[in-house]
Amino acid sequence: MNNFIKLTLLTLLINVLYATNSNVKKGIELFNEKKFHKSFKILTPYAKNGDREAEFFIGLIYDMGSIDLMDKEKAVEWYLKAAKKGYPRAEYDMGVMLSKGEGIKKNLKEALIWYKKSANHSDKNAMFNLGVAYQRAYGTEKNITTAKEWYQKAIELDMPKAAYNLATIYIKEGKKDRAIKLYKKAALGGHTEAMFNLGYIYHEQNSTEDAIKWYKEASINGHKDARANLSHILGSIGKKDEASFWKSRVNY
Repeated sequence: MNNFIKLTLLTLLINVLYATNSNVKKGIELFNEKKFHKSFKILTPYAKNGDREAEFFIGLIYDMGSIDLMDKEKAVEWYLKAAKKGYPRAEYDMGVMLSKGEGIKKNLKEALIWYKKSANHSDKNAMFNLGVAYQRAYGTEKNITTAKEWYQKAIELDMPKAAYNLATIYIKEGKKDRAIKLYKKAALGGHTEAMFNLGYIYHEQNSTEDAIKWYKEASINGHKDARANLSHILGSIGKKDEASFWKSRVNY
């Protein structure tokens, strides 16, 4: 085969790959726009041809797309195809389906296998779920040390709820200073319960200014107990109007 033919074939291959990537990308954009039927139509031929990203999104459409397309067993079928090719989100969703018993028989031990595969491909949601599994003995023996390790990995990838869960472990261990740092990290990431817990800790420590700050943050985010506590603490320092304002919103 001469060089001209080789170059021509290479050019054709590049063009085909570019067209494939472009069409799959368009299918994903349509999915994100909730145009599930159009997305399904574009992605299906690529999924059937073995494109792992297309396979995953077809699974996602069957899992949580429009009602008339929803089919949990088919979702598992397509997730599994993509997961076997090492697609991290598909590995994670296989873990979820096995954990819940959706479209497949519930199997917590097998779910852990997929979570670990996904976590090893840097999926922070899988890392978090592994932390929960080892903290609460889901499909494995309880192992707080291992739970901490997985939560920490997820925290390093900026997951507020992992910081919150790790903080609760440190609270139980009496390591309040470590817990406060993690609660702050979670709170700054928008975790409302972490905001409330910071308010509660500072309230207990009679650090009124800090307690008000964090109760107020949690209150703005709709936390009813934070609103009640904020009302109480404001009333205790003579800020009656502000206390009444938050008290009136406890049941909102």
